[in-house]
Amino acid sequence: MTPEKQRAAIAEACGIVTHDQWGPLYKTPQGLVRVCPDFLNDLNAIAEARRILTPNQQLQFSVEVGKIVTRMLRVNQSQWMDFCLIDASAQCQSEAFLRTIGKWEEDK
Repeated sequence: MTPEKQRAAIAEACGIVTHDQWGPLYKTPQGLVRVCPDFLNDLNAIAEARRILTPNQQLQFSVEVGKIVTRMLRVNQSQWMDFCLIDASAQCQSEAFLRTIGKWEEDK
């Protein structure tokens, strides 16, 4: 999934996208802006997005993060599960978020 598609899917899932005659606008704590929050590089942005997850989705999110981090580190998941959220980059959390809500698309 391209970074642009990931950002757009997260913004849409969070309900922070609106449109005017010139294109999309994103609701942020600072007001409406034209630039989509950088969920893939900003831990604060993806943390804000995670607030929409239900308790069950939060649990699934942690499982998805564990899978991604242990795959990246090439280690046994059961040994590293406790440390996965600490090591998870914004990009990793964004992928886990999209997998959790069923919006992740595999590259073709």
